[in-house]
Amino acid sequence: MNGIKTISLALCLLANASLLDARIFTNKQGQEVDASVEKVDGEKVTLVLKKNGKSYDITLDSLSEADREYLVEWKKGEKGGKQEAVVKENFDAPWPDRISIDLDIEIKVIEEDVAKKSFVYHSPNYEFVSDVRLTKNVIKKFAVLFEATREYCRLLPIATMKAHVPGEQFRHKILLFETRAAYVENGGPPESGGVFIPRLAKGRGVVMVPFDSLGLKKLGSSYSYDYKGKNKVLPHEITHQLTDSEYFQVGARGWFSEGLSDYVAVTPYRSGKFFVRTNLSEIKDYVTAYGEDGRGGRALGKEINAPNLKDYMLQPYSSFTGENGGFNYGFALLLTYYYFQMEEDTSNIKAFLKALKNGKKGEEALDVLLNGRSWDEMEAQISKAWKSRGVRIHFN
Repeated sequence: MNGIKTISLALCLLANASLLDARIFTNKQGQEVDASVEKVDGEKVTLVLKKNGKSYDITLDSLSEADREYLVEWKKGEKGGKQEAVVKENFDAPWPDRISIDLDIEIKVIEEDVAKKSFVYHSPNYEFVSDVRLTKNVIKKFAVLFEATREYCRLLPIATMKAHVPGEQFRHKILLFETRAAYVENGGPPESGGVFIPRLAKGRGVVMVPFDSLGLKKLGSSYSYDYKGKNKVLPHEITHQLTDSEYFQVGARGWFSEGLSDYVAVTPYRSGKFFVRTNLSEIKDYVTAYGEDGRGGRALGKEINAPNLKDYMLQPYSSFTGENGGFNYGFALLLTYYYFQMEEDTSNIKAFLKALKNGKKGEEALDVLLNGRSWDEMEAQISKAWKSRGVRIHFN
C-alpha cells in the first residue's frame, strides 16, 4: 500500500497515540488504573487514562514500588531524548555513497511473558514488542533493515538528530503483530505494510508492523524468516520515526517530510546496505513509472504538469494526502532529490533545514530556501535539472 492512507491515518490516531505505551499502575491501596505516562516533574507524574484520554497529576510516593521503578526508567528515556541537542549536527558531513552495517548485530531478550502475550527484544537501537515469542536469529534477520535505515538517516548530512541518540539512551519502539487482524485491531491500516504513529508525550513515535511485512512465516510452533521481495513501506515509516519534529513544520510538512522518507525508502537496499550513489535510476523509475517485480511506483510519466511551486510547498497536509495524493508524493520525491543531489548549491537545503531548527516556518523558512531567487527562477532551475535526466516538468 502506498504511504498516503498510511500517514493520513497515523495523523488521525495522534490523539490516542500515547496510549500505546499504557500499563496498569497500582497505588499503595491496591487500586489499579490503565494509563500511560505524559510527564514526570519532580515528585509528580501526569498520567493519561486509557479509558477516556484525560490527564491526571498524582504524587510518585502514592504509587507502588514497581511503578516508581518503572517511572525512574521512563524518566531516563526522556532525558535521553532531551540530550539530542548536544549531539553534534552533521550538516558539514559529506553525502554518503553507500550505507553498510554489520549483519551480526546483537539481540537481547528483555521479556517473554506468555500470560501477557508480551515478548520484548532489543537490537542496538530498537525495541521490538511482539505478541508472540520469536527467536533471536529471526529477530536479527529483520532488525538489520531497521538498523540500516537508522544508520542511513544518521549519516545523511541533514542533522536528523533522533537518529543520533544511541540505544543506551533511547530505543525506538516497534510493535509487531502476529496476525493482520491484530494489527488492524490496534490501529493499522488494513491494506498497509506498516504504519508510523506519533506519540504525544515525548515527541517520539511507534512503528506498527504485521508479521507478513517482515517476511515471517510460521513453521509448526515457531517462525522463520523468508523475505524475498522489496519493502519500501518499512524504511519509509522508520524514517518518519527518525525525522525531527521541526521538519514537520509548515513549509516542510508534506513535500519534504514525505519526500525524505521516500528518498530513503526508494534507495536500493540489500542485506544491510543502502546504495545511495546509484539511487537516481531507481527514484526516477519509481516516480515516473510503475516498477516491475513488486517495486511499485507513482506513474507520473516523464512529462509532468506541476502546480505553482510555492502553493505546492505550502499546501495543508490534508490537501497533500488528499485527492491528488499520488502525484504529491511522487513530486515530493523529485524535489527532495533535486535539493539533495542536483542543485549546484546544496547549502540551500541545509540552510532551509537549519532555519526550521531555529523556529522559522512557512514562507519565512522557504525564503531561506529561495536564497534570493524568485519562485519562477527556482522552478526554471528545477525543470532544467530534471530535463537533463529525461523528465520534463512544466510548472503552471
